[in-house]
Amino acid sequence: MENQTQTTNHCAYCEKPLHGRSDMKFCNDHCRNTFNRYKRMAEKIAEHENTPEIFRIIKRNYEILKKAYPNPMKDNENGMIDSPLLKQKGFNPKFFTSVLIDAGGQPWHCVFEMGFITGDKSTLVKDFPQQAQP
Repeated sequence: MENQTQTTNHCAYCEKPLHGRSDMKFCNDHCRNTFNRYKRMAEKIAEHENTPEIFRIIKRNYEILKKAYPNPMKDNENGMIDSPLLKQKGFNPKFFTSVLIDAGGQPWHCVFEMGFITGDKSTLVKDFPQQAQP
């Protein structure tokens, strides 16, 4: 008679011995759900401490641009805003949601659908509705 050793599998979460199918990993649904929840939490990338403030700045930039030009502009229409006035209102050109290169090769920084090009004295503003679409 051969000497057979029997291995007992254990629950991947609570480590209780498993009885039943040989491919079981968890003893019950609670352990399976809890294990997977902790696994997903561990895989998540930690949010940077400044993320809420960055979102607030982007939202404020958008509100400032929308107040300056509340109605959608026509396709080839640009608006112009005094750059020092934008800065005074709290606009921060370092924070935007995307960059769009127009047909002339000019990069527009966009805050959702509102594009802008900042200069020392004035800032060009233009609607790019396609930028706000997923």
